[in-house]
Amino acid sequence: MEYDTTVSEHEPIAITIGNFDGVHRGHQRLMRELAATAQQIGAKPVMLTFTPHTLMVVKPDLDVRYLTSLEEELALTRRYGGIADSIVLHFTREVAALSAETFLDNLRAHFQVKALVVGANFSLGHNRMGNTAFLEQYGEQHGIAVHIVPLTEADETRISSTRIRALVSEGRVVEANELLGHPIIMSDIVRHGDGRGRLLGFPTANMIPDPHRLLLANGIYATYVHLHAVARDEEEDSPVYMGAANIGIRPMFESKQRLVEVYILDTDQNLYDQRITVDFIARLRNEERFDSIEALKLQMALDVEETRQVLQK
Repeated sequence: MEYDTTVSEHEPIAITIGNFDGVHRGHQRLMRELAATAQQIGAKPVMLTFTPHTLMVVKPDLDVRYLTSLEEELALTRRYGGIADSIVLHFTREVAALSAETFLDNLRAHFQVKALVVGANFSLGHNRMGNTAFLEQYGEQHGIAVHIVPLTEADETRISSTRIRALVSEGRVVEANELLGHPIIMSDIVRHGDGRGRLLGFPTANMIPDPHRLLLANGIYATYVHLHAVARDEEEDSPVYMGAANIGIRPMFESKQRLVEVYILDTDQNLYDQRITVDFIARLRNEERFDSIEALKLQMALDVEETRQVLQK
């Protein structure tokens, strides 16, 4: 198995394993339990995750849409889960074919695994045979403390990435953020666009999302924009501005590619080729076609004013 990691092969570690897409409140609870378990046994808490998303390998014909990129997942895990160290396993068909026992044996051959913390519905290995009962038995045989964490619920419905994806697809950003325990984010390099926003008086930072990324429904959103935020744990050192973001195809200009464009308030910095992170806070309206450019400019000015009102509450 090939992997990238921040830990050495000789230090004792406590791990949790999963895709952790979105790093939602359920994931965060798991990570808090991991940190507590690691402290109790004198080990380092470590998240083991996969690249690419396991479903892209196991079900290649499935249109997989992720909430967070690997870089965003690691950064959110540091900020909201309190876990700074990771093992990123390169997930392949060969890895997918491993039994749960062989997978764990390979992991123990490279790392000093002292504890494993997983959710009650977790399973591992080929055909998902490595359920919690198997893990507890394996832990007893190999001196690994196994801690099973109950599933986190909200409004009597289990928090899951699947539920959050449905909310994101519908543009229900406030509800999605509540389940995530943090804003929906998108971090990317600012790309050169056609300059149309500048001609309209609202220059935008343009982001071209990965085709596998799940975007919020087309529309206008109030956002916070973090400049130079390469990693979320550097947020305090990076300027934060209000922003009005458009997700969509710009129907006035007959564009077919979905873009994320953000008009950043109160700054005129040149951000081309720099990384920004956008926090989506509230949905303002649908994306729509206007009768004239002047009508569009008027609405954009209203969107900016509403963005200020929403974010300054």
